[in-house]
Amino acid sequence: MTIPFLRRIPAALTLACGLAGTAGADAIQFKDGRSYEVSKIVEGEGGYRLIYGAGEVFVKKELVSLVLMSDASGNFVPKTDEERANLDKGLVPWKGKWVAKAERDKQAAKEADEAKKAMEEARKHQEWRDRYIDETAHFRFEYTIPKEKCKEYQVLMETYFTEFTKKWGIRVDPKQKKLLVCFYHDQEYYYQVSGAPRGAIGYFRFVEPIELNFYYDRNDERLTLDVMFHETNHYLTHLINTKFHYPPWVNESLAEYYGASEWDPVKKKMSIGHIQEGRLVNLIDAVKADEMQGLEEMIKMEQFDALMYAWGWSFVHFLMEHKKYSAPFQKFYLALAQDKNVSRQPHFAEFMKVGGDEQIRVLKQYLGLKDLKGLEKEWHEYVKGLKLTSHRGYEEAAQWADRWGMKIKAGRFYRTAIAEGTKNPQTFDNFGEWLQRDGNPAEAVDMHRKAIELDPMNAYYYLHLGQAMESAGDKEGGEAMKKLALELEPNDPWLAFQAKNTIIRAK
Repeated sequence: MTIPFLRRIPAALTLACGLAGTAGADAIQFKDGRSYEVSKIVEGEGGYRLIYGAGEVFVKKELVSLVLMSDASGNFVPKTDEERANLDKGLVPWKGKWVAKAERDKQAAKEADEAKKAMEEARKHQEWRDRYIDETAHFRFEYTIPKEKCKEYQVLMETYFTEFTKKWGIRVDPKQKKLLVCFYHDQEYYYQVSGAPRGAIGYFRFVEPIELNFYYDRNDERLTLDVMFHETNHYLTHLINTKFHYPPWVNESLAEYYGASEWDPVKKKMSIGHIQEGRLVNLIDAVKADEMQGLEEMIKMEQFDALMYAWGWSFVHFLMEHKKYSAPFQKFYLALAQDKNVSRQPHFAEFMKVGGDEQIRVLKQYLGLKDLKGLEKEWHEYVKGLKLTSHRGYEEAAQWADRWGMKIKAGRFYRTAIAEGTKNPQTFDNFGEWLQRDGNPAEAVDMHRKAIELDPMNAYYYLHLGQAMESAGDKEGGEAMKKLALELEPNDPWLAFQAKNTIIRAK
């Protein structure tokens, strides 16, 4: 089975939540494998109320695989004959199995201790001066995220390096220094330490000192992966000729093409050529408005905005997936930086570039074309034939529009994703924050409540709900939600900071 590179809850956080209970606590296990011990669980209509000191969390029965509730004496009350029989034998549930209570307590204590040590270790390294430093075959990682989490990314990036350099025939100079990868534990710390401008959620620095910078978004790991693989592609194409600067229509577009790759974690194989549905949503908008992009005009552009990223991705996708054009296009890409017959001109410092007219000449040469009109028509027809397969594209397009400051379009895409039936709690939470920034806290409250309904154990959703409630005039209710968020995630310093300071995430 293939999955988009990787999406899972950080193990240390899961352990911290699942093993933080005390003796006699009730227990609940979700169908996705997460388990929690809570001081008290009460069954209600359609679900369970998890009682915390700062408030209650309601969990729908459809999300739960197992729940054990105690009576007034603190003893578990079985719900089925099987549970009753197992409890009579002195067994208790543990990770989907029934085991002896002493064994459960022993293993729970051991894992809780390991989780605590892991969190303490991670906190020690969240200051850049105390960062972790590791080296792999081709990269030097300096990072403030948990060590085990970074190891997952190290495997992915090394595999990506091997797959890409092999397919494109890139010979890496053995004297080439390992790329410095700076990996930060959250967005704010990334901006603080890297010096990146707001809105730049990752970047590859191609002048000395060469480095790659990005951050880990625990609420949206897919975004982290997209950024990492996009920016890493810039580094890999940089290796073709380290003194050449590629034009944006091929540089950014090829990075987007590879950014949609999928990963088989068992075979450790990449598959490429998948649809960037978020980009496709923007193209569907443009096609409906009959605003088709001219090919030669795009090639000559020196700057790309969000819509141009979409057009550029679609053109590279068209070429790479076309039996006739794929191999010639790859040769063209390499030729821009390597072919001695290509006319280059100074760009800045020691870097060279190829002008727009020369790019067009070389593209026609390698594709065997007299002009680009026919190719442009083929490309446009190809774009018109691309289809969305889910609401995911609208979710991604909304986030991209948000980051590029296209406020109206972002709101429309969020609403469309919801109308199309998304069940992604992050989309509702993101839209809630968008509504907050748009001055509509009442509707934002509804969106955050929906996010919580879909994922009732995400502390950030309660934090954002609390902020929206305060903006809507319910100061007391908002404060209660923020306190509940802190109780759900007591060891998250960024959550604690936001709870004390009204911060609505900017995209």
